[in-house]
Amino acid sequence: MESSGPSTAAPEFDVYGAMDWKDGVGTLPGSELKFRVNEFGVLEVITDEMEEERGKKAHATTTWSVPTAQEALSEGPVSKETAWAQRGLVCVRCNRKGSVVDFLSDGLHCSERCLQQEQELKREGCRTNGEALGRKRLTEDMDSSMEIAEEDDEDYEEKESRRPARGATRGRKKRRGDAALLRYTVPYGGKKKAWCWASYLEQERAVAAPSKLFKEYQSFPQCKNGFRVGMRLEGIDSEHPSMYCVLTIAEVLGHRIRLHFDKYSDCYDFWVNSSSPDIHPVGWCEKTGHKLHPPKGMKDEEFSWSSYFKLNKIQTAPKALFQNQNMTVTPSGFRVGMKLEAIDKKNPSFICVATITDMVESRFLVHFDNWDESYDYWCDATSLYIHPVGWCQENGRTLTTPPGDNMKLEVVDKRNPALIRVATVVHTDDHRLRVHFDGWTEEYDYWIDADSPDIHPAGWCAKTGHPLQPHFPLHFMENCSR
Repeated sequence: MESSGPSTAAPEFDVYGAMDWKDGVGTLPGSELKFRVNEFGVLEVITDEMEEERGKKAHATTTWSVPTAQEALSEGPVSKETAWAQRGLVCVRCNRKGSVVDFLSDGLHCSERCLQQEQELKREGCRTNGEALGRKRLTEDMDSSMEIAEEDDEDYEEKESRRPARGATRGRKKRRGDAALLRYTVPYGGKKKAWCWASYLEQERAVAAPSKLFKEYQSFPQCKNGFRVGMRLEGIDSEHPSMYCVLTIAEVLGHRIRLHFDKYSDCYDFWVNSSSPDIHPVGWCEKTGHKLHPPKGMKDEEFSWSSYFKLNKIQTAPKALFQNQNMTVTPSGFRVGMKLEAIDKKNPSFICVATITDMVESRFLVHFDNWDESYDYWCDATSLYIHPVGWCQENGRTLTTPPGDNMKLEVVDKRNPALIRVATVVHTDDHRLRVHFDGWTEEYDYWIDADSPDIHPAGWCAKTGHPLQPHFPLHFMENCSR
């Protein structure tokens, strides 16, 4: 047997590691060239034309609520009551700020819901204390809204020399906006009852979790949800994270959307945020080389978006609505095929051997070796669920090996102790085994001590004359009898 000496091959040059990365743009020392990773994960040189196009995209995603000059002129002269609307409107109900296009025609409410709540409060005030109570509340809210708007005007007109003082003002306004959200009322138990965070926190003598503790995708959205019911898109199956499917928006609630698998029962529908990185515009799978699973009843080779459009007269979700289409990507060093040790989210006490099987932008798909895809999950380099190879050994933790490496044995069925079945060791702890009965579902798996008298080596039943319950297919039994 030949002994293998140390490899003399030079290590592979890592072009990503040789670059300096900032805001998704990489530069090489001593060079003026700039690079970025495009939406397909390919490194490319940034040209002047690309910078201009990138600027247009950024402008398109940040000015969605600003009316054009022509639209402003077509509305005619601005009245005294709405002169401050040029700086921004403030909802008299929830204190939400926005432009003219975000508000109802009255310029006082940002949504039908706020309008209905205000009308309900007016009616309740008339029934209790007469119209005076309703007018008083409306006047107070309008006064506070006008005060905020006037402060916005003052901010806008301040001189450059006073800019440093504006940060504190904006901080106070943000805190006032957060407080307004906590005072937002939710009706329950009939028309006369309402609930709000401010009263609840005071009653419970508790504090709300600060916004700074939440990640960007968990916190308050920065863009309006422009998705509409009936729009088609491509997205990840929440139960099988490695699969991309044809989806339809079935419902829109605030910043969330309910997604439906085309031609399937609505019992499989699931919810995501409109900013979710798991959804993509039509055609994304074809561009990035991902397999798109067609609607139920259609074969892969039969499906194409163009024919599907003609057949069903459907509407696609505009690409501009997907926030992940304009994100900059900074290489993390992870690559498809790399091994790691990862926590099983469905069984957090287990750390298992895993492989990176897919990458999209800055996220990658973690797959547990020899396990079903339903255990897969997406994460990024900052995830606390992943560790480098060898981490378990260095930290005294048990590493769960892939099922293919596990051993077979004969085990007493604790639900029917008269039976001994063929079983597989699927997990190990310090002094315990988790056994799975071959041919049965996982719900019958259970933990057993390693020194239990109810586990035996393969062949023990044959040696002792005890019946064995193999639960194998009939053709296998026939072959064994021959």
